[in-house]
Amino acid sequence: MLLNEVSQNVLSIVVRMCGLLLLFIGLWVVIQVFSEALGLYKDPTNIERLAIAIETGSNIDKSIVPIRDSLLEEEKIDTKTASKTENKQPSDFRISYFIAWVIALLLLLLLARIAIMAIKTGGELALYDAQARKFARQIVQANK
Repeated sequence: MLLNEVSQNVLSIVVRMCGLLLLFIGLWVVIQVFSEALGLYKDPTNIERLAIAIETGSNIDKSIVPIRDSLLEEEKIDTKTASKTENKQPSDFRISYFIAWVIALLLLLLLARIAIMAIKTGGELALYDAQARKFARQIVQANK
């Protein structure tokens, strides 16, 4: 009987330590996600590296150029028939930049969700012994 109690105590300590470790890792990830989100808010040009990587891998901006040019040519024909107005320079619209923002935000949301689950699970494991004792008391009271 004594060996059983010792093994339960050791197991309880191991479970609590794992829970605390998971809890602290989750908190660290939350702080990192928050820091990265603030970094993107303060300096949105940091997203440019991801946009360049997306464009390098997919060539999505280059595939949209013919569509944009054909639309601009139609617009130029319409403006030639109308009265002369000021010349508008075509904007440097890059879809990869917007895709990079969507991917970055989705990754931050995913990491935040994983961190929240880690914190919740770590907290439950850290309180495992207290929850088990409370549950045991409820069972004993229900049997009486």
